[in-house]
Amino acid sequence: MRAIASVFTLLIGVAIILSGIGLLGTLLGVRGQLEGFSPTVLGLVMSGYFAGFVIGTRWIPRLIRQVGHIRVFATLASLASIATLLHGLYVTPVLWFVLRLASGVCIVGLYIAIESWLNERASNEERGSIFSAYMTTTLIGLGIGQVLLMAGPADNLELFALASVLLSLGLVPVALTEVKEPPIVEAGRLGLRKLYAISPLGVVACIFAGLGSGSFWGLGPVFASAIGLDKGGVATFMSLTILGGIVMLWPVGRFSDGHERRKVLAWACALASVGALAAAIAVGYGFIWVMIGGFAYGSFAFSMYSLAAAHTIDHLDRSHVLEVTSTLQLLWAVGAIIGPIVAGVLMQRLGPETLMMFVAATALVPAVFARYRMAVSESVPMEDQGDFVPQFVTSPAALEMHPDEIADGGESEESEKTEEPQP
Repeated sequence: MRAIASVFTLLIGVAIILSGIGLLGTLLGVRGQLEGFSPTVLGLVMSGYFAGFVIGTRWIPRLIRQVGHIRVFATLASLASIATLLHGLYVTPVLWFVLRLASGVCIVGLYIAIESWLNERASNEERGSIFSAYMTTTLIGLGIGQVLLMAGPADNLELFALASVLLSLGLVPVALTEVKEPPIVEAGRLGLRKLYAISPLGVVACIFAGLGSGSFWGLGPVFASAIGLDKGGVATFMSLTILGGIVMLWPVGRFSDGHERRKVLAWACALASVGALAAAIAVGYGFIWVMIGGFAYGSFAFSMYSLAAAHTIDHLDRSHVLEVTSTLQLLWAVGAIIGPIVAGVLMQRLGPETLMMFVAATALVPAVFARYRMAVSESVPMEDQGDFVPQFVTSPAALEMHPDEIADGGESEESEKTEEPQP
């Protein structure tokens, strides 16, 4: 608890900022639906955020080196707040895409700055607890954002202004936290071919987790609105899906610590697929069943990336955790760019239920591939499995708090565990 108390104000700021981000993401889907934007157009718009994420992870660290954390943080915060308001002032698809792209760059820049400060505030012994608290806070903040959709009408500027206010308000506890200028995180990336040789399942699962997550975050509100849910129903659907992730993330992860990780990943992906498919089928049987399907999907889908990352780390010398996990984040983001585009086209041609069918398919593929890998390769011995750590894709700076990175960061690369091709 002492570790959490030392960064409490930063975590409060993160929760408020993510409430605004969560509100804006869902609001855009609902408002786009009201404006008559097609699912294909909305899919392209939503993919812009994840494209901005990728650009930001490459560009922002260089910018921080040139002008410093404080100036970059203040600039990006202002731009993110302005971009949020402009979404509501000028409702056109092309501008929305540009604004989502800019928002992605700005938000990942805020992540980098905040996570760097979290690293600076925490000692090595505290970083594992802080990492877990930070990842849990991200889900809670996003969940609150969904509920705030009911705070006003979606057809005017009011909710866009609220999201902008939350982005600005969340900066206050962050800006008032006394912390010295942190070092820039240098997170290299491992080549895709080498990473696939180390852990084929980790690579496949991360890509497909991105495909499904990007599609759901971008078009989930569009799906809910298109099947006839009102604004409150959309907020409830999205909130219940996130709640499922909050409730089940730790139990699933802890269960994987005592069992073969590939088997747990396969079952989690399969159950996420069943939940998404149930939500699609339930459209004709009542909205309550759609909600239950969404909760079931979120209960297991939110564990996919964390389990895939944990499985990959099980095959590594711990000194390479930062480098490898940074590459996994990039793979997830590439999937998240592609997912909304493909899902949007399918929704327009085949109907809104196709979104959840597509999401179900993206969860089923790694489940099947995991079973294949279990048949053709040996499992990691239980004594070599690391502890599960909840992870979400924010920025490479957060990976500096990863417990495996902290515990083994001082080891040499000539440790006994080598990076040989594994399942």
